[in-house]
Amino acid sequence: MEIIMYMLIMGLSGGVGVLLFRTGRATRLVQQALRRELRTIDDELKRAEHNPARQFDLLDPIYRKVVFQVHSNVKMKRAELEQLVSDELNRLIKSRRSAVWSSIAMTGRNVLALIMLGVSAVGGYATYQEAKIIEWPGSRHVVSSSATILDETFELPSQIASPEELGMALAYHMSRFDEAFSIRYIGKTRDFEETMEAAWDWLEANHIYVFRLSRGGESQYRDHGGYVDLDMKLAYDMTTDEAHQIAARVERIVQEMPIGLNDFEKVKYVNDFVVLNTAYNLESAASPYTPYSILFNGEGVCEGYALTTLLLLEAAGVETRYISGEVETGLHAWNLVKLDGEWYHLDTTWNDPVPNQPGKVRYDYFLVSDATLRADHSWEEGKYPVTAMANYE
Repeated sequence: MEIIMYMLIMGLSGGVGVLLFRTGRATRLVQQALRRELRTIDDELKRAEHNPARQFDLLDPIYRKVVFQVHSNVKMKRAELEQLVSDELNRLIKSRRSAVWSSIAMTGRNVLALIMLGVSAVGGYATYQEAKIIEWPGSRHVVSSSATILDETFELPSQIASPEELGMALAYHMSRFDEAFSIRYIGKTRDFEETMEAAWDWLEANHIYVFRLSRGGESQYRDHGGYVDLDMKLAYDMTTDEAHQIAARVERIVQEMPIGLNDFEKVKYVNDFVVLNTAYNLESAASPYTPYSILFNGEGVCEGYALTTLLLLEAAGVETRYISGEVETGLHAWNLVKLDGEWYHLDTTWNDPVPNQPGKVRYDYFLVSDATLRADHSWEEGKYPVTAMANYE
C-alpha cells in the first residue's frame, strides 16, 4: 500500500501521544513493497515473535529485496533509501506486534543487526474509551465545507469519527492544496496509527488522483484520551493553479474528440493521444509523476501516464481504474478499462516506444487480459477487478 511512514515517539506523559510521519512517492513505494513481501512471511513472523535471531533471518532478505526493487524508481541516494526501508520495516513490524519494538541498524554493505526493545506504555491512562463517541468541546460543531477538483466535490464531514471520515477530511484538504491544517478525530483512539493508515488506504482506493497529489509531509497528533487532535503539513507535486490548468486541458481534449465515438474508440483515442504527445523522461521540467508534466510539457513517467489516462477516460465517460504493480525494472503503474461489461489492462507507458519515436504508437498493451499481462507485469490481483479471459477484439 503506498503509503505512509509513521514513527511513534516513546516516553510521553500526561496522556498525550505524538505521531510523526512523512509521506511521499519514495515512502509510498517502499511501504507498498514491504507490505507485499511481509504478507508472504506473516505466519512465520508470528511464530518467531520471541526469537530475534529467527526474525532477523526472515526480515533480512525482505529488506535487501525491497532496497533493490525500489532503488531504480526513486531519486534518492542509496544510503538514504536504505535508511527509509529500515525505518519503514521497523514501523510495520512494530504495528504487527504491540509488545515488541524492533530496530534494524545498517553498517557497511547492508549488514543488519536486529535489536529487540521493550515498548513502554504511551500516556498515563489505564484504559481507553473505545466504543463510544464523546461530545468533546467543538467535536460536533465543525462547519461543513466542500471543495471541488476536476468537477468532483469533496465534503468536509461535520464530525470525524471513523477511518473513512478521516479519509474524507484528508481528501477535502488535499483537494484544496492546503499545506497546513488540523483535524479533530473523535472516534476510537487506542490504535490511532492504524486508523491513520486505514484513512490513507480509503483515500487511495476512492480518490487516487487526490491521493497522489501530495509529495511529502509531516504530522503530529495528540491523544487526549478519547479524542485526537491531528495537525498536518503537506507539500504537493502541483500547485492549485496547475490543477485548474489540468482540469481545463482535460475538458478541452475531450471536447476535441470526434463526435459519436463508442467506448472502444474513446480508449484508442486517449491511448494514441497520450503516446503521441508524451516522451518518457524521469528528468522532466515539472514533476514527472503528474498529469501537468504530461499535458503541458509532453514528458513524464508511468505514474504521470496512468493518471493522465485516468483523467481523460473518466472525462470521456469510460470507467477506468489506476493500478499499481511491478515489472522487471521495478514498480510500475497503468490502467484498467471497462468495455462491454469486462475489464482490460491498458498500459500507455509501455505503448510508447523508448527512446521516443514521434508518430509511432504501440498496441502490445492495449486492452489485454490478466493472462496476457502476467507475462511481464505483476500486481496485487485481489485488490483489482478480474479482467476478461481474452484480450479485447
